[in-house]
Amino acid sequence: MSEKMSTQDATRFENGKSETHEILLTLAAEQRGCSCQPYQDWFTYKRWKAQALQVKKGEKGYQLTTFASTEVADPKTGEIKKKSRPWRTYVFCRCQVA
Repeated sequence: MSEKMSTQDATRFENGKSETHEILLTLAAEQRGCSCQPYQDWFTYKRWKAQALQVKKGEKGYQLTTFASTEVADPKTGEIKKKSRPWRTYVFCRCQVA
């Protein structure tokens, strides 16, 4: 089981920010007709929950694709190699929570 995320951790992005995601979320906010800002007003369900907020019933998340790095041992040589795979996550803007 994973540790409970603190309110401070829920608003912190230590793994870096993506310029592409910033552009996509800015455009998504414009389409929604709101002024939510990337990395300030857009979070995953888990991060909103850690901030004691709940995504409103019926709201749909905005899908973002990232790449997760994992270390895999080569079965023949035993050498450890880094491998990245696509990872989908869904985010919700501040207008979608209560």
